[in-house]
Amino acid sequence: MKSAVLLLGFCLASPVLRSQAQQPEPVGDNLLRVEGTDRDSGIHYTRYIALLRNADIPANASADSLPRFTLECREQGNKRTLHWLVRFDGSGDYAFQRPPVALSPTGFPVQYPTVQLKMRFEGYMRSEEFKRQWERFPTGELHYRNPGVRSGNLDDAQHFMAWLTSLPNLRIGYVKPPENLAPGAPKELVFPLKPVLDAVKKAAFCQP
Repeated sequence: MKSAVLLLGFCLASPVLRSQAQQPEPVGDNLLRVEGTDRDSGIHYTRYIALLRNADIPANASADSLPRFTLECREQGNKRTLHWLVRFDGSGDYAFQRPPVALSPTGFPVQYPTVQLKMRFEGYMRSEEFKRQWERFPTGELHYRNPGVRSGNLDDAQHFMAWLTSLPNLRIGYVKPPENLAPGAPKELVFPLKPVLDAVKKAAFCQP
């Protein structure tokens, strides 16, 4: 009983497990935008969300049911960082997820499960294949692990922007599909991201 109370207290106090419910605004064909400031961390953010529609997805599918790639710009104090997120399924949750700052009952920062994804950039040619670590948020969204103590990646998301600028179609998939992957769920997707790049170029906030 005591441990359950402690866990409940942690869940209520931790800003990691809560997100701010928001509705995005359309800024282009299959392109959404969400902007705000997280009241607890003080992080100001802008999220550009590319929704994927292709021949395998019904033409009348709702936006909330579509796979999506999100490019998220953050500013905290004088520091700006870039973040990549992806969903292979749909969801109506477009909210900003606060970075882990609370301590878990073990005394260590909250650690989300790691997922290995492979990326290839395509356009007039194809890049090499990159295998990198992502983390799975409680919402189901996958977040690229920028370099740090909890990441095995040596490159941050900003590093791959040069690849994306030259080869704006991102092919991304599981290195090893999860065992609980639903039948028929996609294991790999290709996101045409030129509209996202065009939007980001116009946003001074997103420049390093």
